[in-house]
Formats: sequence, C-alpha cells, structure tokens
Amino acid sequence: MLQIDALAYSDLRRALELGLCPTISRLLREGFALRRWFCGLPSATPYCQAGMFHGENAGIPAFRFYDKAARKVITCNAPHGVQYIRDRIHSPGALAGGSSYVNLLDGDAQTVAFTVATREKMSVYRRLGGTRMGLLMLLHPIRMARMVFQGAFEWLLEEWERARGELAGRVTHSEGIFPFIRILSNVVVRELQTMAILLDVYLGVPIIYSTFMQYDELAHHFGPSSKQALVDLRRTDARIAEIWRMAQLAGGRGYDLVILSDHGMTPALSYRVEYGESLGATVQRILDETRVKGAEASQSLASYAEDTEYSDIGPEVVEAVAQLTPASFGARGAIRKFRDWLRSRYGLREIIFPEKYRVDRTNDIVVTYSSCLALVYFAATEQRLSLEQIMADARWARLYDELVAHPGIGLVATVSHGGVNLAGKRGRAILRDGQIQIISGKNPLEIFGTEPYVLRAVESLVNQPNAGDCVLFGAFDGYDIISFDDQVGAHGSAGGDQVYPFIISPERLELAGESLENARDIHRTVLARYAAANADNASPDAARLTPALPRAAV
Repeated sequence: MLQIDALAYSDLRRALELGLCPTISRLLREGFALRRWFCGLPSATPYCQAGMFHGENAGIPAFRFYDKAARKVITCNAPHGVQYIRDRIHSPGALAGGSSYVNLLDGDAQTVAFTVATREKMSVYRRLGGTRMGLLMLLHPIRMARMVFQGAFEWLLEEWERARGELAGRVTHSEGIFPFIRILSNVVVRELQTMAILLDVYLGVPIIYSTFMQYDELAHHFGPSSKQALVDLRRTDARIAEIWRMAQLAGGRGYDLVILSDHGMTPALSYRVEYGESLGATVQRILDETRVKGAEASQSLASYAEDTEYSDIGPEVVEAVAQLTPASFGARGAIRKFRDWLRSRYGLREIIFPEKYRVDRTNDIVVTYSSCLALVYFAATEQRLSLEQIMADARWARLYDELVAHPGIGLVATVSHGGVNLAGKRGRAILRDGQIQIISGKNPLEIFGTEPYVLRAVESLVNQPNAGDCVLFGAFDGYDIISFDDQVGAHGSAGGDQVYPFIISPERLELAGESLENARDIHRTVLARYAAANADNASPDAARLTPALPRAAV
C-alpha cells in the first residue's frame, strides 16, 4: 500500500487530466478501480493512520492537542507526541510481519524506517532505518549521486519560488528551514523509501505500507492545486512505476498494489495574515479586555520563550549520523560534541517558526492549532467543561461569544446537556445521535457539509477524549478555509476537499460497494483482510473468509 499524503480525490483527478501521473493512468486502464472516500474527523494523518493500521483511533482529536491531566501539549511534529498516541493503542496492527516506511505509526511492522512511533522502544537511528538503510545507500552509488544533484536543484528551485512569492506579496512559507525540509522530503526520503520497498518486494515481505509525504509538504506551502504540488506528483508516480515493475517481476509472489491518500486538502488563507494576529494572540486580547470585578484577567501566554516542537530535530539527526560513524579516530565523539552544542546553543525558536500553540504550565487557557482546526482548553480543571459550565463564568462566556462572532472562525462546537452544541455567526444547532436540530438562524454546518456521515464525524470529533472544551473550525467560504497556521493548503476540520481522499485498488477487492466513512473502514475492508491472509497462524476460518486474496500486498 502506497499512501500519497493529503492528495484529495479531486486533485488526483486534476493531475490525471494534466497527464502528470502516467503510471496511475495506466493502472486505471488495466483494471484498477478509483473511488472517493470520507476519512472522518479530524482529517489528519495520526487519526487516519491509527484507524487504518489498527482500526482504533479514539483519543486523537487533532494533529496537536492538550492532555489536561498531564498538563502537556501533544504534537505530532515531535516524536514524543506520536509515541504518546502509539502507547495508547492496544489493538493489533495490520502490518505485523511486514514493513513500515515514512509513517507516523508502525502498525506492528517488523521492519521500520523513517517511522516516528513504534510499539517497542528503539533509538532514532533504528527508526531511521538503521544499518539496513546505510547499506542500501552504499549499494546504490548512482542513486546517491542523483540525490545530490536533485538536492541542489531542489534548493535552487525553492529559493526562486520563495523570491517570486515575496515579490508578488503572497504568503508562501515562513518556516526558515523549509528549503532543507523540502530537500529531505522530496529527494532523500523519497529515494531511500523507494529503494527499501524494492528490496522488500524482491525478498517477498508479505505486506508493505509506505507514505510519500512530498505532496503534503508542498501543498501546505503553495496550495493543493498549485503547479509546485501537482507537478511533483510526476516523481512520485515514477517511483510507483518502479515498485509495480518490481512487484510484477517477483514471479509467483502475487503482490497486489493499493494506492491511497489518508485525507485531502482545502485551499487556505492564513488567519495571522488576514487578521493581523495569531489565534492565540486573539484569545489573549479578549482575556485582557475581560475584567471581572475583584479578579485578574486570565492568562494565555505565548510559548516564544521556550523551544518549539522542532527544537530537537537537528540534534537527533546529528545523533543518527554519530551512530552511523565508526568509533575509531574519535569521530563519533566529536560528532556527539557537536550534537550537544547544537542542542544547547541553537534551539529553534518562534522567531523562526510561526506560533503553533500557546501554552504555559500556569495558563488558565491553552490554545492548540492544527491547520484549520483549533482546540481551546480551560486548563484550570482536568474535567471537560460543558457549554453550560462555560457560560456560567463571565470570563469564559465572553471569550466564547467573541470566538463565535470572529470573522475568521466558522464554527465553535462544545459539549452540552442536550448533545453537541454548534454555534456559527448565522445560526446555532444541537447535534445528537447523528441528527441535527436547528435552535436559531441557519444550520451552522451548512457550508461545511450536512451529509449524514459529516454529521456523525463532527459529533464524534467533539466527543473525542482530549478534545478541547471549544472546538474551532476556520471560516470557510466554499473554496478557501481559514488556517490557524501559516498555510495556503489546510486540513484538520471539515469543509471542502480535505475530507475526501482517494483509493485505487484491484477491482476484485470490490471496494465500490463498501461504505468508507472513516479511516477505520480502510482497516476493515483492506488491511485486516490481508493481515488475516498473511498471518502465519491464520485459522482455516480466516482463510475461508479471504479466498481471493494473495499472501502478499504492497
């Protein structure tokens, strides 16, 4: 299974019409089936991959969220955040006995590389692929040379696009090291994961799941339908061609190929650019303006004085290099001294990275952002607050009303005694058991989607463990959605193509007739069936349930 991260069904169709994915076009002509599906909410990779790999994704309300009891922000841009999620998944993984490459979760895979969180604790070196990945690099000098030239080209292309965007007055990307992230993602990781998959197919590994993350990175920074994001699909399509060619040459192993995305992406406008301040700053301003007699204003302090979620990425990469270096001549020790210096002297701070969340251990309120989805927590209590409890406190009630009225916020959802309370600028409603009851004005979900599966997904999201006391969707006009991060492509909430990924599969899997309304349904209809067929100790009953499936999948 090959995942093209964040590629919506509509944008794949656009790329196919432009002739950017010839391999996928050929597969569709040769009998593979393409369909759209609904990924559930949040429309984010950790939630979707947990559902696909384990059939279990409760307690993951966003890419970034807050654990009230632990007083800790969980962010999936940091290994410890993804490990927090992995440690709370107890269902067996569908990748057992197989391989996981460039995924957030391992799905119980036996072999991992560029996989963030695993069931068993392992070093960063092993998560990056360990000695096996180092040997692959040594055995492919031509590919390594190609990586160097492609990396140089990618850097020049990035600088040109950045300068052109700045001259045109467009916001593209404000992350200072994005050029290096782009080279790592678009060149190094894509080449290495392809080599690893080719080796696995040659060796007959029973199930392989790998994520091509390049489109996601580019679409966040340039837009989901941008030339930069769509044209880069050519290179991913070429790698898919290599993998499928090897699978067909691996005679007798009967590999199937499934290509999918975990969620889509919607064109976005930056909240900070549109309204001159971050969402966290908006919350703090409202709190500062709210003075209750005999009480001080509540606090929601910025995290700019602390290391960001990216602060340890550099030292961790240096440590991985140290482990690859022979211990002789003191080289490893020198590299580790550089690692310690980098960690102590160069913590990447908010001056480089835009604010991702506002939190301090003494804060009354914590705000976390996940693209076009934001969560607001009243942190003084570990318990989830209902709308009635929020409105009983003058400070919180004022904040709630101001958020509902803000032009950059399209929906404020809270739990209440009657169900999930939905508030927008044009109306309010109660959502319960998948049914919506309008309280006043118009349906606040009208612009985001009113299909039954959307209603169920919104209700499930707001009721998720660790969800915010207030769940915020960025304002959506039917095309652009407001992103609380500095992005021009967003996903996380409902609204637009972000909830509609695609799946391409052999027709005999008969997915056209399946109900696919959550990432868990991909586990049920695809991965669990292959896992049962591939299990060494599969029972005769399991074998009878999957008579048409091969013993290998990629």
